[in-house]
Amino acid sequence: VQDIPDFGRAVFEREAGGELRFFLHSPKQPLAPGQASLRAKAPAWHPQLEELDLGVVAVRDGVLPIQVDAAMAARLLAELYQGRAPAFLRRSWYADEMPIEVGLSPATFRLAHREYQRCLGQLAPVGFAKLERSRVHFASDRAEILPKTAAWLDIVADYLLRADDVERLYIDGHTDDTHTSTYNVELSRKRAEAVAGYLATKGVSRNLITIRFHGERYPVKPNTSLAGKAYNRRVTLRVERVPSQIAKR
Repeated sequence: VQDIPDFGRAVFEREAGGELRFFLHSPKQPLAPGQASLRAKAPAWHPQLEELDLGVVAVRDGVLPIQVDAAMAARLLAELYQGRAPAFLRRSWYADEMPIEVGLSPATFRLAHREYQRCLGQLAPVGFAKLERSRVHFASDRAEILPKTAAWLDIVADYLLRADDVERLYIDGHTDDTHTSTYNVELSRKRAEAVAGYLATKGVSRNLITIRFHGERYPVKPNTSLAGKAYNRRVTLRVERVPSQIAKR
């Protein structure tokens, strides 16, 4: 994040499992909607650098007037790292003849970039959006954790151990309709317990986990085919964050 006097902030952001993004945040957004030219300028203390034309970017109404894709965000980072100062030029909405330049400074950027790289190294391999609701599957009449399931549960455990905003993990066991209801309820319990037990071996606290089991009561596919039965032999995982964190998303 870089503060821009009399404008707002320039923000580079990357969530776990997501792409790099860049946006300008301005509570008093002075830029007229349309297109802003974007140049990477040489700072006064580094005049030997060549100024580069990076094209144009869209300007929109609202407190986030400029947002760019991952490729352009990476380009902006690269130019800052090399010592150039990216600058957006666009007329103001209140005076056609008054262009406004919104610039980023490369001063002390390399120090901030090292901290950024350190933070990237601490990110979980996937983000909350993919982990909030997921499912793993089981062989017929079995409750053992399959290798593919173990690989996903390793990712879930890694996220849970890093996160400080997770309130509860709900683990729900399910079966197909191959056996009696009583048998299926017990099998679904074993499957849910197997998942919880695996996560516990990775360091996830049992106090975080709520286990439920439903037998064949809630199929997601018809049990009229082998493929449908295979899909229904599952355990679902739902990660619930504390309300204050959910509200900030």
